[in-house]
Amino acid sequence: MTVAGRPLLFYAQWWPLGRFHNPEAERKVRAFAAAGYAVTYVPGIGIRNPGPSSAAKAVDVVGAKLASVRRGREQQPQPFEPGVSSGAVFALPPRQLGPIRRLNASWMRRQLQGMVEEWDRALAWIRYPTPEVVAALRHLRPAGIVYECVDPYPDSPGMLGAWRDRLLAAERELLTQAQVAVTPTEALADRLRSAGAADVRVVPHGVELELFAWPPAPSSSRAPTIGFVGTLDVRLDVEVLREVARAHPNWRIRLIGPVTEGFDPRALADLANVSVEPPVGHERVGATIAEFDAGLMPYMESRRFRYADTYPIKNLEFLAAGKPAVATPNRALEPFSELLYFAESPREFRAQLERALAEDSPELARRRRALAEQNAWGRRLDEIVAVAAGVAAA
Repeated sequence: MTVAGRPLLFYAQWWPLGRFHNPEAERKVRAFAAAGYAVTYVPGIGIRNPGPSSAAKAVDVVGAKLASVRRGREQQPQPFEPGVSSGAVFALPPRQLGPIRRLNASWMRRQLQGMVEEWDRALAWIRYPTPEVVAALRHLRPAGIVYECVDPYPDSPGMLGAWRDRLLAAERELLTQAQVAVTPTEALADRLRSAGAADVRVVPHGVELELFAWPPAPSSSRAPTIGFVGTLDVRLDVEVLREVARAHPNWRIRLIGPVTEGFDPRALADLANVSVEPPVGHERVGATIAEFDAGLMPYMESRRFRYADTYPIKNLEFLAAGKPAVATPNRALEPFSELLYFAESPREFRAQLERALAEDSPELARRRRALAEQNAWGRRLDEIVAVAAGVAAA
């Protein structure tokens, strides 16, 4: 069984839809294409029952699908770049009702059927246990399935009651269908094993070194700038931010990213040295972090945080820029403990930031960069492609 030309359906969210760019998924798609797979990228409908908070994402998916319908090719994947095609899928709300569930499962099967010519040779790389997609795979019967779990989905915001139970059931079924489950952290791996996964591979996230200039330019700021770049949501501990800002009114605290549910910028509006800023493009992340004197990862304790996968990405970005950072303790961050500062309360965050700034040096910056280089995306992508090749050869 050869890889060359083998169909690979990559089911994820958002990319290549413009509003929610996902460079991590993009890298993996391109790595599969470079390895010889005929990739069909499907920005899916996700795992949440549609609500007001998901309206923006729904607009993007609907727009992409309607555009393909207008071109008269509604069931065929559209060319995206060499080796990669893309398509979009629909599901009718309310997704939790029995008749609608059955209709959506049948509809999803027909939509996916038209995107891959040889399902008996295809690999399905599934990043979200969308119930309708899991039901469709039961009938499509691809040659191999990989479940890439990058988040503790049942503990995500909005997962309540019967819908959460349905998602858990879909994930358990997907784990029985999949030959391999891939995840970026040991904590998530433990969760998948306890849910019945037979073969779990841990492949951590990487960092795109070329975004981070080296050596870094010296800071031109007279007072320290403390920063965070990422999604501003319910996980951020506002009390940490208030404690640091009040204790050091001469410090500048920058929070940069999209504001989503659970984070209210008005809770910080009375602090003149705190700014909530719009998100920057992926290509600007390195230059933005270069403007910081220290980074901040103040996440509140929760089940979702204990299983977190995205926080090491932020940590790797700070390391690649040579910047010190303070974070809430997390199992995935333990391998970086020699160069990372941990804090569990607002006062500890303040004290650790003071310590990080006082101890910083060019030598520590070089050590941080060297550790980031050991976690570059190139190595991680090789591991991801090897997982798919193993499933294809089995």
